[in-house]
Amino acid sequence: MNYSKAEKLNQITDKTLIVGIDVSKNFHVARAQDFRGIEFGKSITFNNNHIGFTELGVWIGELMHENSKETLIIGLEPTGPYWINLARYLRQNNIKVVTVNPMHVKKIKELDDNSQTKTDFKDSKIIAQLVKDVRFSEPNLLVGDYESLRNAKNLREVMIKDLCRIKNQMHNWLDRYFPEYQVAYKDWEAKSFLTILKLYRFPSKIANVGSSEIYNALPGKLRKGVGLNKITKLVNAAQNSIGTTVGLEMAEEELKYLLKQYHNISDEISALELKIENICRRLPEVQKLLKIKGMGLSTTSGIISEIGDIRNYSHPDQLIKMAGLSLIENSSGKKKGQTTISKRGRSDLRKFMYQVIFSMLAKNEAFRELYKYFTERKKNQLKGRQAIMALARKLLRIIYSIVINNSDYDERKMLSDIKRPKEFLMTA
Repeated sequence: MNYSKAEKLNQITDKTLIVGIDVSKNFHVARAQDFRGIEFGKSITFNNNHIGFTELGVWIGELMHENSKETLIIGLEPTGPYWINLARYLRQNNIKVVTVNPMHVKKIKELDDNSQTKTDFKDSKIIAQLVKDVRFSEPNLLVGDYESLRNAKNLREVMIKDLCRIKNQMHNWLDRYFPEYQVAYKDWEAKSFLTILKLYRFPSKIANVGSSEIYNALPGKLRKGVGLNKITKLVNAAQNSIGTTVGLEMAEEELKYLLKQYHNISDEISALELKIENICRRLPEVQKLLKIKGMGLSTTSGIISEIGDIRNYSHPDQLIKMAGLSLIENSSGKKKGQTTISKRGRSDLRKFMYQVIFSMLAKNEAFRELYKYFTERKKNQLKGRQAIMALARKLLRIIYSIVINNSDYDERKMLSDIKRPKEFLMTA
């Protein structure tokens, strides 16, 4: 991936045809120009299918021949999922494809005509101009196991949201029909309590059954972990329950549905996590990162699913920028603004970094020591969240170094790279 502006400028010459494409669900609009902004031919509207992609290729070939162009660069605005298939098609045909920031398209749309008008025809020209001005980046189109890992991560998040929804509905059901269950069970997800709900449904039924009968109805493994005293507490709570006692026919159907969905989604998440683990076994960088104390399979696989193949990056700052952890400052004249992170990038990657740093502060002595240094040093002392973000930036650099150099995590080297003032060492 090209990083410096000089490298990007070298890609665009007087022999380069620049094409800007505004994408949508059913069709796309393309316009072409040269490095000076002179437009060639008429725009083309083509369908989002193989026939449309072929028409685009013919149109580009004619323009390159008529205007004696030797190289081609195509810019896209990555809105929704509609650009991905086109970008992959172009990549497969060895055509250079880049993306522009949708926010840039929105902000400069009035420069040419001083109008807020937004059309596909206008946007495609703006995209081409942004590419001309080298305000683009190369899309991180994942392949192989990296694409599978990202898809698995996205599917897991969907499943977890569904599971949270079911859990909330279960809380609602219990609050209506058996609010006293917490006298015996702090967590309704306990296997023994779920088994009792499946067998007896309502407090009225539990109250009419003896504690011993309920206890003996549980599987042997559950009886060992529960005990008769807890079942007795549950029966006593059921006998004095204020839960609703009307409309129980449909309430029973509701409970059956919720329990079925809860178990099905939980089982599907467990099965998916096994598949994620199998994919991670095929990625050597994941195995190296898992050796770092505090980095678990869930967060590590999430980080790699967002980044992709780290060997495609030329500098660790690219990872920091992708995570939205680049430092920005708003200052003017004598007023010096506060330095914050940009939050522009992949929000999921930033979320995973935040989670993994929390885990490492509990399990990794080196990162805990570094956190202490950041929050207790006399000069440029950081607050808690600021220190966590600083550690996240540091961890991304470590991850980059481990993968690029094919090395193992060295705790002593990590700490030795930090230059501490003498006054801190004296007070530490």
